[in-house]
Amino acid sequence: MNGLDEDTALSILFANTRRTRRNVDLITVAESCEYLVDLYGSQKAVAEKVGLSAEMIREFRKLLNLPKEVKDLISSREIDRLDVAYRISMLQEPEKQVAAARTIANLPSSKDVRDILRLSESADLPIEESKKMVLDAKPKGLHIFIVDFDDEAYSALMDEAKALEVETAELVKEIVTDWLQRKEDREGKQEIH
Repeated sequence: MNGLDEDTALSILFANTRRTRRNVDLITVAESCEYLVDLYGSQKAVAEKVGLSAEMIREFRKLLNLPKEVKDLISSREIDRLDVAYRISMLQEPEKQVAAARTIANLPSSKDVRDILRLSESADLPIEESKKMVLDAKPKGLHIFIVDFDDEAYSALMDEAKALEVETAELVKEIVTDWLQRKEDREGKQEIH
């Protein structure tokens, strides 16, 4: 927090919490929060002064307790979202925090990051294993169709999926794939005649 004074700390918070693009890293914002909390005596006083919630001030300050390696990744903006950095800080052991930060640095999707952290926390899995599971589970070439079945057709589809012990969506996919194959076969036979 060297070089901080009240005006500088306030301007860092005003300039970097009001827009989607920050011009400083999250650790600098966190240090400004910390400086102002020391100056004003509470997170609530800082929050009122800068028009943020006390919870947001707390989330920024929590980043200062992270291991140095994690703070370095945040300072270099390889991790540059407060929600992601805060979720890392919620992991209990410093080793998990470091592993999570290394894994998450530069991942393209913040949803992936949240899913990885959530899985790691809830299943108590290593970060690398959680990452593999989340990324493997991501649909490839996702296309979504909404099909409106009548009750009878829907029940029959559900019963068949249950009997085959597959997810209903997988059964629908199998039916469509089979239909496309039969169509291709019919078209091939027409070309022969």
